[in-house]
Amino acid sequence: MPTNFTEGVFRMGRCRIIITKDNGKWHLSISTPNNQPSYKEIKEARYKFLPDNIYMAQIFPPKSEFVNLHPFCHHLWEIKND
Repeated sequence: MPTNFTEGVFRMGRCRIIITKDNGKWHLSISTPNNQPSYKEIKEARYKFLPDNIYMAQIFPPKSEFVNLHPFCHHLWEIKND
């Protein structure tokens, strides 16, 4: 588990976690090989691999802009706290 919240690829049980910082904002990708990660797994990954003082959301853009190359992957994006 990272202690300084870095980008990278991590394992958490059956989940594969990818953490990146895109345009200064955190992005978390969580996937499992054979089915959807559970809400509990997504929540655990968010608080384990990212700073607590940010807001994360799952975004559903217009269908024409939706990209997800893995059928069992979820993405969380840092959003502003307005």
